[in-house]
Amino acid sequence: MRIIKNFATSLLLGATLVAAPVQAESRSVVATILPIHSLVAGLMDGIHETELLLPTTASPHGYAMRPSEARLLQNADLVIWLGPELETFLRRTLAEQREGRTVISLLEDLQLNELPVREGGVWEPHAHDHGHDHDHGHDHGHDHGHDHGHDHDHDHDHDHDHDHGHDHDHDHGHDNGHGHDHGNGHHHDHGHAHDERDAHVWLSPENARRIATGLTEQLAQWDPENAQAYANNRDALLERIDALDAELARQLEPVQDRPFIVFHDAYQYFEQAYDLNPAGSITIDPSVQPGAGRIVELRNRMSTDHVACLFTEPQFRPALAHTLVEGHSTRLGELDPLGSNIEPGPDAWFELMRGLADDLVACLAPAES
Repeated sequence: MRIIKNFATSLLLGATLVAAPVQAESRSVVATILPIHSLVAGLMDGIHETELLLPTTASPHGYAMRPSEARLLQNADLVIWLGPELETFLRRTLAEQREGRTVISLLEDLQLNELPVREGGVWEPHAHDHGHDHDHGHDHGHDHGHDHGHDHDHDHDHDHDHDHGHDHDHDHGHDNGHGHDHGNGHHHDHGHAHDERDAHVWLSPENARRIATGLTEQLAQWDPENAQAYANNRDALLERIDALDAELARQLEPVQDRPFIVFHDAYQYFEQAYDLNPAGSITIDPSVQPGAGRIVELRNRMSTDHVACLFTEPQFRPALAHTLVEGHSTRLGELDPLGSNIEPGPDAWFELMRGLADDLVACLAPAES
């Protein structure tokens, strides 16, 4: 009887080892900011733990690391960051080569859809064409070689009909020629030397897909024994991103035409993904105070264009915002591009994106009469 019981236990243990990811060694993985940590944690689920470098309440613009954070970075086997445009405080630290440590910069090592930083504090409105359906055709450009058991195969295009007034066709084949026509009259050619790229790439669902796909390829090289586990996690992550993208497109459609001003220019990826109508920003760089001319421009814009909302951020609470809206019908709201009140983990990016949509709709929706 004991022999039979031991044999059954051995079979059960063997089946468990086959199903689980290979974990021959524990590796230290560090991601710098919450939204990137969330996407990385989704890919690492069940394989390696991912640690978050910055506190969720901190801004990566000019952050000063504590000794414990510097040690975490120094001892990491893998560090994933956006790049020097955002985490400026890491430029020198991560430029130093350390044996056994791999550093992946999303902006440098992956092929993302990048936009240049906008100039000036007041932007011209763009026309909205609501005459046809909003259709997302996602070509994820990779063959997973297995069946999900339902009708959502990433080998081919997915058509998400959001019944909106514009078309988005997402090609995940990563043709990164950097000439991006966003369908609103603005064409950005990254070949111009004066263009500085906007680093807030995580606020685009398209870039979230590209991060999931590109990082999976990088992780398979860094940890080949778990390549299949990373691919499985990628598939699940892409499905969640597609579902959220469709949900947010439907939610934001009623407020697409409502103009708004933001504290700093961090949201253009989100704005273009959902065809929103930004009117300007208080500052381009949150570390630089706007001049008197900028203030006059913004107040004039609020007077002439009936700007619905001015959004501040939890990381920066400028008293200037109250001064700007004084005497106008413009309401004050708050947007959080980093998720300062969100628990770190695989769900954080999704909560962050939903939070942005909820806060935009709450402030932009016309007041009930």
